[in-house]
Amino acid sequence: MLHTRSSIPQGLTGLVLCLAMAARLPGAAAADPPSGAASSPAAADSLRPVVKVVSGGESERRPEDCRATIVGPGINQPDPYPGYGGFVGWNSPIRLRSGDWLVGFSAGYWHASPPTPLRFSADTIASYRKMGLPADVASPTGGRAMLMRSTDEGKTWTKPWTILDTPDDDRHPGFVELPDGTLVCSVFTYPGGDRADFVKSPGLAYRTAIIRSFDQGKTWDREVIRLPSPFLADETDGPMVLLKDGSILLTISGTLKEGGPSQAAVFTSQDRGATWQLRTTIRAEHDLDEANATPLPDGTLVLMARPEGDICWSFDEGRTWTAPVTFGMRLYAPSLYALRDGTLVSLHGSYVRGGLRLIFSTDAGRTWVAPAKDYGFLVDSCYGYGKAFELPDGTLLVADQGTGGHTTADAKSMSLRLLRVRIRADRSGIDLLPPSSR
Repeated sequence: MLHTRSSIPQGLTGLVLCLAMAARLPGAAAADPPSGAASSPAAADSLRPVVKVVSGGESERRPEDCRATIVGPGINQPDPYPGYGGFVGWNSPIRLRSGDWLVGFSAGYWHASPPTPLRFSADTIASYRKMGLPADVASPTGGRAMLMRSTDEGKTWTKPWTILDTPDDDRHPGFVELPDGTLVCSVFTYPGGDRADFVKSPGLAYRTAIIRSFDQGKTWDREVIRLPSPFLADETDGPMVLLKDGSILLTISGTLKEGGPSQAAVFTSQDRGATWQLRTTIRAEHDLDEANATPLPDGTLVLMARPEGDICWSFDEGRTWTAPVTFGMRLYAPSLYALRDGTLVSLHGSYVRGGLRLIFSTDAGRTWVAPAKDYGFLVDSCYGYGKAFELPDGTLLVADQGTGGHTTADAKSMSLRLLRVRIRADRSGIDLLPPSSR
């Protein structure tokens, strides 16, 4: 999403810790790191991932031959509401245990849809107008979080309905289903202020929020649940994940009161999302935006962040982490998925080649398979924001969006699309497939 720093979110002990953590990666015996120890940069280099370049790994099928539009101009549009201008984006899918598919997304009038009248400074408004922010929008409650359902594996979809409409722009819903059927949804709410406004009036800062459904997504909490955030402002792009003990893990990125690079933070909930506990914060010498973490089959957590592609690992359910390290891929909106066969997948946008792209690893993120050192396999020619879930056949169902909606014309013609990705059995690359396997 649009990330301007003033507005939208975007020792010996250390050596011992890093060596202990490295021992937990494939090919070495397990060892628990000392709690609370800090990682040293020198030891972190021993964990720096590498890229394995393969040739002939791109799909022979083109994205445009596989994708299906589920919302777009003339296709399953949300009902009109004050401030809706055609923008649909920041979507996330989930497959429920019942077999139903849900896709949540944000609807509004632009790349970001804060309530009007706008609270930005005059200079910020002028710069956004140059990007394409429409000048004549009346949107009293900003953008909304919406949801749609398919009961036939994506062949047909219900009309989108609103699941959250706070006084602010409700952005990027992401979901996790608990063993008892409870659905937990994360969003971040964006009032549309500048950094100076956040400092003077914390209520103007963008914030992560949680809502829940106890009837398979038909109805949702009216009041949001907030995190005990350590940040001046924070956001999450999801998805949340379940840990082995049944608790929920949520990763956020946040802006500090004192300034400096944005940091990542990990929260957990043991009571179905009702309350949240800060487990740790993670920092680097540069921004850690749009951070996302997922567990591997052995319980190891892997985290990746924008813009430098930083990766770090935790072996104690997120309490301590290795130092974030880069590996040569600049990317945005990373989301990580551990497939049932143990393959780790990163779905992300690429600064180098554009589009939504994918890399994968069979050794817990130490080695990533890609068509080049600095970009991944092409999944779709789009803005580069997409989320996914694994289907029973081992393929990934990917939901993405056409553009970023920066111009008024783009916002009016936005679309949400689906397609599938199969990682080849010999791990030589990927294949693109239509979204429905029926």
